[in-house]
Amino acid sequence: MRVTLFILKILAMLTMTIDHVASSFLGNMTALRVIGRLAFLLYAFMIAEGFNHIKDKPDRVRSHLIKLSVLCVISEFVYDFYETGELIDWSSQSVMPVLLLGFIGLIITEKCKDRPWIYILFYIASAFATYFMKTNYKFAGVLLIYAFYFYLKYEGNRSYPVKLLILLAIMSVYFAVSVWARTDFGGPLAFLAFFKRIMPWTIGHVIAVPVIAAYNGKPGPRNKALNMIYSVYYPAHMALLGTVLLFTGK
Repeated sequence: MRVTLFILKILAMLTMTIDHVASSFLGNMTALRVIGRLAFLLYAFMIAEGFNHIKDKPDRVRSHLIKLSVLCVISEFVYDFYETGELIDWSSQSVMPVLLLGFIGLIITEKCKDRPWIYILFYIASAFATYFMKTNYKFAGVLLIYAFYFYLKYEGNRSYPVKLLILLAIMSVYFAVSVWARTDFGGPLAFLAFFKRIMPWTIGHVIAVPVIAAYNGKPGPRNKALNMIYSVYYPAHMALLGTVLLFTGK
């Protein structure tokens, strides 16, 4: 089956919901958290894919940047409410700053394509920014968006097996860097200890590879309602889950 953008959106929302329900109400059930590992990978890929389609349309780039910025602010309050029951908490941040910085990094990439040192410096700065901000998927998450963008630029008409191998390499590097960052860049023993804890999550990353490799670059069924739901789903579903958590005392 060839995967369209429509299918990716449905899968991203579904797997994210499964992940958050499992972590909030089902005691971090491993099988469901593994499924949930697909969500960010799909969202990161769609940030890169979306920019790839609109990069030559300044008005759409500007509109998308504004939308992401607004969602980033709203999502932070909702994320804090979901995580702590409070509207402001600085102990960790949502995934939205990662997606926003990733999008900004892609804008800089295109504007400075003849001066790669500029966007490379921004890549490094944005990775450390997400690390010190204590965002979800700190450090490695924003780098994955950039990796997906270059994959989309150069994968062309490569065969499906070749796409699988390229994406598997990207996911492997991403997972290794992610584990290292979550140990606060500790030594080999810290890396191995944390890797053992989340080793089942590698299954989710492996599952994402054939799904993304099967993407055919087409939008699929055009549905304005779905696009609207997709745009606000992250803060909306967390607001709902946070409310349920508040009233159930979990």
